[in-house]
Amino acid sequence: MIFLHHLQNIICSLPYLFYIHMITYLFSLFLMVFLTSPKAAHVDTYEGYWEGAINVSNQELGIRLTFTYTDGVMDGSIDIPQQQAFNLPVDVLTATPDSLVFQFQTGTGTAVFFADKIINNERIEGRFEQMGGEYPFYLERKNFSNGMVTELPEQELVIPTDVGEIGGSLVLTETPRPLIILISGSGSQERDENVAGFRVFEKLSNDLYREGFATFRYDDRGVGQSAGNADATLEELASDLTEIIGHLQTNFNGRFTNLILAGHSQGGVVASLAAQVSPVDGIIYLASPFFSGDEIINQQIRVLSAANDIPERVVEQNLEFQKQIYDIVRNGLAWEEIENNLAERLRFQIEQLPDKQREALGNMDSFIQSQVRRQLASAKSRWFKSLVEMEPGSVVSELNIPQLAIFGEKDKQVVADLNFDKSLEIQSESDVMLQSIIIPDANHLFQKAETGMPTEYGILKREFTDGFISAITSWLHSLDSDL
Repeated sequence: MIFLHHLQNIICSLPYLFYIHMITYLFSLFLMVFLTSPKAAHVDTYEGYWEGAINVSNQELGIRLTFTYTDGVMDGSIDIPQQQAFNLPVDVLTATPDSLVFQFQTGTGTAVFFADKIINNERIEGRFEQMGGEYPFYLERKNFSNGMVTELPEQELVIPTDVGEIGGSLVLTETPRPLIILISGSGSQERDENVAGFRVFEKLSNDLYREGFATFRYDDRGVGQSAGNADATLEELASDLTEIIGHLQTNFNGRFTNLILAGHSQGGVVASLAAQVSPVDGIIYLASPFFSGDEIINQQIRVLSAANDIPERVVEQNLEFQKQIYDIVRNGLAWEEIENNLAERLRFQIEQLPDKQREALGNMDSFIQSQVRRQLASAKSRWFKSLVEMEPGSVVSELNIPQLAIFGEKDKQVVADLNFDKSLEIQSESDVMLQSIIIPDANHLFQKAETGMPTEYGILKREFTDGFISAITSWLHSLDSDL
């Protein structure tokens, strides 16, 4: 996905339903943690996007479900926009033509949906159970996203690579035009890069096609139609991209003119690594960092802490805690001390909660152990180590191709002014062909934003702010004279 400020203070927003924790006070690890559990085989008839609501005391709590089906297994994610909860992992327990049961984890335990009526595979009605309560819910299939029917002339591709197949969607123009390969941000992302219900890459493909440009977007390793281990290093992700480039250049020769890489957030880093070994005609960095991973996380801690009025002493404690994590990751040290430290700090924070909220968490020791495992899982990954050790600015400065960096003025995840200044520094210290621009009022997804905070993504219009698409297309048109 994208760089996300993840471990935050526990806030229980409703008195009895969905204790969705938004930990902002303790410290930051910045990315979504996707839980996995044993799966059974399921049918794929429910695959796709659904919208509906849970009826709670005669009031509707809106929900959005996306079900995906891969290698005989179905799972998905749920958004609850009214509670600022997005992309929560969903486990599908049963999926047959006549039965559907799925669940997700909350701060108070498991919440389960039981489908009692499935109507023509277009509407689902049933009951939602949590904490002893039972509430009716419904879902309706939506064969569109971003509020409009998709009319792209898409061609589904399955590309063989050294580590397995990669699935993607190719959109070619009637006459040869530049082809833009879209590379998603951190986390295991499907080709549309669905963030809080906004399918960023599907929308971008639509907009670029209307402007006369071809695109290819693809599923990351281990998700959608792509095989492989989802815990991949940046170098491994770049290797996948290199094989994609080779396949498109070999099999679609003459169907496009220039080949451009467009990476969102971490995807820009992956694009620059691939461009070191693959012949491409340019790179577009969409809110991509020019600092190392540890510095980007530290920037997020400072910016998000300021937005939440976190005391400076706590910010400094958090930064010091993060430094310990970086040292462990870089040097291969033991995790026991940091795990105990985190558990103690989390216990202290929980003890400050009102009795009712503390009791709602269940057994405190079990809850703390579960949270420690979840929050440190990403830091222990191979991917995280590669991120911390990567110096994107150095890679960018060595590329002898046109490059465009676009930042959102209100981006709280890849801070615009810091990275814009860093791009100017790279330009001044090398001969790199790099242009940079900041889009006013834009967040990390290039929506028109009020605050730029990640919690705002799902309540904004699922469209790009003015000036974003034109910045891309103007630069693409300029390549005709540069190349």
